[in-house]
Amino acid sequence: MTPHHRKRTSLVALGASLLTASLLALASPAQAAGEWQDGSSQSDTIIDCWTGQPSTGVTANTGWWSPTGEVPKVGEPFLLHGYVGLVGLPCSSGVSVVPELLFDETAFGYPDEPVTWGINDIDDPTPTFTTDPVQLTRGVNGGIAIASVNGHAITLARGQIFEFQVPVVATRALKGTATPAPTCSERTAGIAPCPVATSGDHLQVAFKVAGHGGNKSFVTPYVPLFATGADGGAGGGAGGGGGGGQLGKVTSTTSATYKVSAGKKGRARVTVQASATPTGQVVVRDLARNGRVVARGTLTAGHAGVLTLKVARLGKGKHRLVAQYAGSTGVQPSSAAVRTIRLT
Repeated sequence: MTPHHRKRTSLVALGASLLTASLLALASPAQAAGEWQDGSSQSDTIIDCWTGQPSTGVTANTGWWSPTGEVPKVGEPFLLHGYVGLVGLPCSSGVSVVPELLFDETAFGYPDEPVTWGINDIDDPTPTFTTDPVQLTRGVNGGIAIASVNGHAITLARGQIFEFQVPVVATRALKGTATPAPTCSERTAGIAPCPVATSGDHLQVAFKVAGHGGNKSFVTPYVPLFATGADGGAGGGAGGGGGGGQLGKVTSTTSATYKVSAGKKGRARVTVQASATPTGQVVVRDLARNGRVVARGTLTAGHAGVLTLKVARLGKGKHRLVAQYAGSTGVQPSSAAVRTIRLT
């Protein structure tokens, strides 16, 4: 799922992992295969050391991204992320940051994926990211806190941004804006995030900030989360889209086998089974390359549910291939199990 794999770190115990997205004019991260779904941003205020006037100190945001470009289905990996940048000019040398992820952890599972993060200049056109270890602990608000990176506290100088990304899978349908939002006065005032129990299907990232003279202890953006249930219903839209219902359609299952090698075109054999003849689009994505489509084809009735696809050349390293059937007017969509392949 992340293209910057150097060292693996397992997050099964606490559940988390991370990746990339660059801050564009301090507003939204870079978009890849599919749209980033950003939530509400939040900032604090400092006294500018040069002008002596109030100005923005840190700005933070959070969001999610699905490699399919659609609302993820239950059991499909997608990404949570957060980022915070010091944009003001405090009289101190910088700001210390402790991000804490708060959400209903009973509704999620965690793929065995590496933590990816980066500290870059806000205006860097080619930010870099790493999978070097991070220290995960229980935060002061009961969430999953990133206490340090590489054994060091997270500190930002003016003009720097810290970004992280967490692969997760939903274990139930997530209804996002159809559930209560974390709009408590404590969050708005920067005293504390809202309690998870009163925040529905939302992700809060409570960035504990200190040392820069800001007027808030926590800068806490949030975003509604969505996942389509087994019947195709997500219970609401997700910013630009939602999961439409699948009533009246028969279920399907998809499986796939692969024959690939580094630097050469390969093959994928995709099988879709359903009680009605499956027809429609089939794609193979590489989740280790931002969900890039590496194979594509169309099932017709004559294929009897079995389609052989040409796979684009894959480079050396780890690839996570998943075959996805888009469904038809009578058959529900489905995805195969993710296949991890390391090419040398």
